[in-house]
Amino acid sequence: MFPEEKQSAHEQHHQRVSWVYYATITLGLWLIAGPPTFGYKVPAMVWNDIIAGFLLIGLSYLALKPYRLWAQWGIVFLGIWLLVAPMVFWAKEGAALLNDYFIGTLAVTLAIVIARQPGIKLYAPAGPNVPAGWSYNPSSWNQRVPVVFLAWLGFFVARYMGAFQMGYIDTVWDPFFGEGTRKVLTSKVSHSFPISDAMLGAFSYVIDVLFGLAGGTHRWRTMPWVVIIFGILIVPLGIVSITLIILQPVSVGYWCTLCLCSALISLIMIPFTLDEVLATAQLMKHEKEVRGTSYWTTFWFGGTMEGGEIEEKKHPSGLLNLTIKEGGKDLLLRPWNLFLLMAVGIWVMSAPGVLGYTGTIADSNHIVGAIAVMFAIIAMSEVGRPLRYLHILFGLWLIAAPWILGTDNNAAMWSNVISGLVLIPLAIPRGKVEDSRGSFDKYIK
Repeated sequence: MFPEEKQSAHEQHHQRVSWVYYATITLGLWLIAGPPTFGYKVPAMVWNDIIAGFLLIGLSYLALKPYRLWAQWGIVFLGIWLLVAPMVFWAKEGAALLNDYFIGTLAVTLAIVIARQPGIKLYAPAGPNVPAGWSYNPSSWNQRVPVVFLAWLGFFVARYMGAFQMGYIDTVWDPFFGEGTRKVLTSKVSHSFPISDAMLGAFSYVIDVLFGLAGGTHRWRTMPWVVIIFGILIVPLGIVSITLIILQPVSVGYWCTLCLCSALISLIMIPFTLDEVLATAQLMKHEKEVRGTSYWTTFWFGGTMEGGEIEEKKHPSGLLNLTIKEGGKDLLLRPWNLFLLMAVGIWVMSAPGVLGYTGTIADSNHIVGAIAVMFAIIAMSEVGRPLRYLHILFGLWLIAAPWILGTDNNAAMWSNVISGLVLIPLAIPRGKVEDSRGSFDKYIK
């Protein structure tokens, strides 16, 4: 079925990582011992951990054979379920939540990050790790480390809020808005979700971490499904976070400091992911046009691209220093006008509270200001740079809003008009473009 050299490479790789499946057998035993050790009170959680523990042991035993890929993938999906189960069954004990999160995260990490994608040696085609026409590798570790770090940071913030919603702690901290965070987390908007929305955010961040770590430095072409799902997880999460910010003053009537922090983290993650998704999209288009391979086949099994380059491997010991150095350099090279666009957006959001006006014009400002900040952050990525032009529309709306929506507050009117007049010219400068991205370069204007 597969070439002999691919089978040999797959078997050798599986032999090297077979210890992973002995480790997951131990995790299964840990799960089974959890309910009596920590005194679970929710029967569904008791049975969930016992059944999941036996399944983890069985799948791990079967996964010791190199060609039982379905068992190896079963461990991955079972680990993901363990991250969801405490939310679905509303675990009453914090120990139950932490136990399932700990085991679930370890199971997925061992099965797909440490052992790598099951079957990758059988299906991954040979090829470059720098796409044709690109000046850098979008899947390099120094591109992904910031996302993983931010996702962990977001996880801790969201888990803290989720612990309050699920009753593990009685109070929640807010340094700026007093009772704002508590009132937002206990509002009708939050209660409209069947599960804790904050804990759902924590789950999303953990998945971001796992997908950020999965695959090597050529995953943009060997694991397109990972890259595409990674992009889908991060971009919609950022948009949802902005939506929740909009809902705070409009529907709830309060601000939440921790929610704002979580939303900012989600937004900052977006620019780091766009280029890798773009490289994968270019690969899928190339495979379709040049080789006639369907998008569906390339999505799951990857492909190659002529004209790319092999990036020099960097020693892991210097990865963190390199990431910090390049991150600081990139921050200094971001266009100055984008920072000003963000500042104007923040002012538009906060103007109703500062200037003391309410009504439809205030709701409009909350919405437009939040969206303006979102697109300014996304435009920090050279791939997303064309999105800065949307601020021209936001500026025009701000100028017209006092007359369309109506207001008798002079402060609101002049704040909107001046903010709109500032936004429009700030949206025009493109800033310096440092890197090349093949055929997409013509769109970065």
